[in-house]
Amino acid sequence: MNRTPCLIGVILMIWGLASAALAEKVVFGEYAAHDREKHRNTLRTAIAEAAGMTGFERNGDVVRLASYAPLLARRGHTPRHPDLIYFTGTDVWFSANYYVQQMFACNSGDTALEATVSAGGNPATLAASAVRDSRSGDLIVKMVNGADTTVPVAVRLDGLSGTTHFQAVKTVLTGSSPDATNDDGQPPVVKPESTCLPVPSAFDCEVPANGVVVLRLKPSDSAGD
Repeated sequence: MNRTPCLIGVILMIWGLASAALAEKVVFGEYAAHDREKHRNTLRTAIAEAAGMTGFERNGDVVRLASYAPLLARRGHTPRHPDLIYFTGTDVWFSANYYVQQMFACNSGDTALEATVSAGGNPATLAASAVRDSRSGDLIVKMVNGADTTVPVAVRLDGLSGTTHFQAVKTVLTGSSPDATNDDGQPPVVKPESTCLPVPSAFDCEVPANGVVVLRLKPSDSAGD
C-alpha cells in the first residue's frame, strides 16, 4: 500500500506467516493503523484499515483469520491506543474504526471474486475487493478511497448479462476531514449511512473523499423490483 498524505499503512503483527505456493494459511493478528498522533482513532486510520481489509478479502484463500487489537478499553484505564470500543460503567462509544469492522463483518462472503480497479483520479489511493455470499446469492463490492477528493468509479460485473439488474444496498462511511473522530459523550460524526437503489450489471458510482463504500447487490428480475 502506498503511503499518501491521506492514507497511512496498516501496522500488522503477523502471528502466522507461510508461503501461498505451499498452500499454507496466514493469520493476521493484532493489527491496527496508527495515525501521526498514535492515541487518536481518526477517520484516516479507519480508512487505512479498510484498505488493508480489502487485501485480506482478495487473498481469502490464504488469509484465513484476522483480528483487530486492542478491542475494548475502559476510560481511565487505557494503557494502549488506539482501541476499537471505549466504555465507562454507564456509556459506550464506537470509534470510526469500529464502524469499518462492522461494515466488513455484516458484508462478508465465502467466495472471493476478481476485482479490477477502474477509476478516474489517482487509483493509487483506491482499494477494492469483491466477494459472493453463497447463502444469499448476493455480490458484495467494497471500495476504499484514501484521497482528499471524490473518485468516480466504473463498476462492471463481468460474466453477467447486460440486462441483469440488482437491488443494491449502498453503505457509505466518510467524514468532513480525515482527522475526524467520534468523541466521548457526543453523537458520532463518522458513522455509516445506507441507501437502497436499483442498478444494472454495469454502472458508475462515486467513492467520496476519505470514504468507504460497500455495495451489496441482490439479483432481481428488473431494476424496479
